[in-house]
Amino acid sequence: MDSSYADYPQEFYDENLAAAPGWKVGGWPPWGRTDSIRLYCTVCDARMAPLLTIASFEWNGDELRSWMPYEDQAAASAPGHRAGQSPAQPTKVEAGGTDNMQLYVCRPPSPEHPHTDLIQ
Repeated sequence: MDSSYADYPQEFYDENLAAAPGWKVGGWPPWGRTDSIRLYCTVCDARMAPLLTIASFEWNGDELRSWMPYEDQAAASAPGHRAGQSPAQPTKVEAGGTDNMQLYVCRPPSPEHPHTDLIQ
């Protein structure tokens, strides 16, 4: 690590350590374009929990380079990787363009209650 965040350790934590980008099961959903939104079950009004995040990209170029796998760093920096072959998008899945699709489930889990989603 370099000293570029020496005066702002909280900013370093927030941008490089706090929330891993990419696909994930459970955990905490990424903060999107809007403030954090609590979702509630339409049947029982219980707060819903993150079930799955489907991300369009596993990392975002130089912005989240700390999450880039070491093995992919050379390919990501190459001047002309083939179109549609970005190392940051190994699944080639795009949710809403370049967003994240988040699926939520009723908590406590109730299989008969509907899931909901959020794209941002």
